[in-house]
Amino acid sequence: MALEPDTILDERGRIMFRCAHCAEPMTRSDFFDLGMRLPDRGETVDDYRDAELIDRFEHGACLARARAARAG
Repeated sequence: MALEPDTILDERGRIMFRCAHCAEPMTRSDFFDLGMRLPDRGETVDDYRDAELIDRFEHGACLARARAARAG
């Protein structure tokens, strides 16, 4: 799997965030589109979740599809 150039990686080069719907990596562009801040250098996923009160990460398009499916 080729990563997008702006995929958010931790300091070890591992993917930090994956979409709860499609399991694809979240990118900096995804975060900006959703109005979210990027993690601070050295910040862990758990620290980010706690600081931002986020339970799950979702691409905007995936979230829209999920909402449309629920609406019928």
